[in-house]
Amino acid sequence: MDPDAILYLIWDRLGRIIAFPTRDQAEACLIEDSPHPGLEEKPFGFLLENHPKALVHMYHQYYWAEELV
Repeated sequence: MDPDAILYLIWDRLGRIIAFPTRDQAEACLIEDSPHPGLEEKPFGFLLENHPKALVHMYHQYYWAEELV
């Protein structure tokens, strides 16, 4: 995945990051009672460097960010 590709990050109830390639996908999965409500827009390179075990939703599956290099 291109380090400059923009991802939309949400957090689950345990504070883990889940990233989506589109804002619509991320908004559809927002968890209201997560410790970090809302979503953030970050490049894949940021996610890889700071959260390599974040889940990234791609091709109808979830991958760790570090698997998409």
